[in-house]
Amino acid sequence: MKFIIKLNNAFTSSTDYVDSIPSLGYISLINKPTRFSSTHQPSLLDHIYTNMIDDNTTTGIALYDISDHLPVFANFNFHPKCAKKYRPKIPCLKNVVNLPSFLEDLNTAFFDLDFHNQNDSDINITCNNFILMFNNILDQHAPLRFASRKETRSFHKPWLTKGLLTSISKKNALYKTMLSTNNPSISAKYKFYRNKITHLKESLKQNYYRSKFENCRNDVKNLECY
Repeated sequence: MKFIIKLNNAFTSSTDYVDSIPSLGYISLINKPTRFSSTHQPSLLDHIYTNMIDDNTTTGIALYDISDHLPVFANFNFHPKCAKKYRPKIPCLKNVVNLPSFLEDLNTAFFDLDFHNQNDSDINITCNNFILMFNNILDQHAPLRFASRKETRSFHKPWLTKGLLTSISKKNALYKTMLSTNNPSISAKYKFYRNKITHLKESLKQNYYRSKFENCRNDVKNLECY
């Protein structure tokens, strides 16, 4: 039987560990350090062993700071049968068919709402009517397209704003620079930036769920948290 073993903890005797794995017919796919420390030499503590390898197998180490160990990965050509993932459709604002026609229809519908005669109505109802009108016109003029993988992932974490995603990309760039230069000033800058982003991300997430629960305080059935 062919299968994969992934180990993250070294044996008590490293010699027995290294000798026992090849004797069972397995080879190591990771051969570079995965843990870096300011007080110790880089070390290889994360392993992937397998007895199944072909020309389509790819392995590597990801430069991401999700823990004090770098993530390791291996891609195998299994071709499993799986259900088709859902990809939502979103309007493609860059390809509006006819911009003057879109603005004209939007202007006409805007005045048809007659905001001046709705002083006594609920402002929430007025805003909902405007959003519904705008989306209906947008659907008529802007073709829908399938969301990219990156956009699809963002739907599962709606508290991740565009600005926060930009900051995360900058943090990842700092992390790669820190590993390649081993500069103390860059390391200090990265740690400060990482802590700030972690605090901001948790704050945005808490505010998002707090808002969801607050909106559904009197109607639990309509609670939709993502």
